[in-house]
Amino acid sequence: MRAFVTAALALAVLTGCATDAPEPAAPSATGAGQEAKWKMERLKADCMKQRGFKYTPFVMSGPKETEAQKKVAAGDYAAAKEVRTKYGYRVFAQFVYPDDSASGALVEDEYERDPNPGARLNETQFNAYKKAEDACMAKAFKVVLNKDVKNRFDVVKMHLDLKKQLTTRRLDGDAELVRLAATFGDCLKGKGYAITSLKPSDLAGRGEKAMWAQVGKMGKEPGAWPDLTAAQARPYLAKEIKDALDDLECGKEFYARYSPMKTAVDQEVKAQIPL
Repeated sequence: MRAFVTAALALAVLTGCATDAPEPAAPSATGAGQEAKWKMERLKADCMKQRGFKYTPFVMSGPKETEAQKKVAAGDYAAAKEVRTKYGYRVFAQFVYPDDSASGALVEDEYERDPNPGARLNETQFNAYKKAEDACMAKAFKVVLNKDVKNRFDVVKMHLDLKKQLTTRRLDGDAELVRLAATFGDCLKGKGYAITSLKPSDLAGRGEKAMWAQVGKMGKEPGAWPDLTAAQARPYLAKEIKDALDDLECGKEFYARYSPMKTAVDQEVKAQIPL
């Protein structure tokens, strides 16, 4: 099922008595954020065992980043043009290329590989499990990251708050980016695009935000993932690609500076407060 996927809780199977969880394979991804998540998962498993639950440490790796995407993140213009020429902002491309993770589509649903399937829990068991899980997650966060949280919502809020703080200070507060954004915005206005903010982070996210807003209006319910075939989505992707290429041409100098700086911010946030 492909939908607006952000973060999800790893749910465990409730058993009458706890048993030792098998040691998971070493995570393929490296970095402080992933390492911290594995440490917390192991602590969480021990804590859940003490509370009478069976829980297997599990960390979603997420879609693999392509070499082209790595170059884009580093501010490479040629790579960005290649990606945008096919995928635009990677919004409607998900409908046109549903089996291509480079389009932004969730090709392999890791939730289905979670060794802790919550579908086996009835309502009473689920509520009991969730209470224990929140307590164990809070304990793990305190031990590993020395941060106080009560539940997953606290973690997400803390993650987003830190990202907002670093973005405001390092990106929107960068004098050179502010200067480049002014030129970038003027160019887009000249091409007929509505520009409501010249703040670097707002300008960089303008096109993608507009496309997601359009997708959000196409579902049967507000915010629901619309049922679009590849053929139905292609005209929308064509418009998205034009927008994305105009955006890139106008922001060529801007993105050369902005992209690697944003990548650094994202990496720091993931390391400090991993989801």
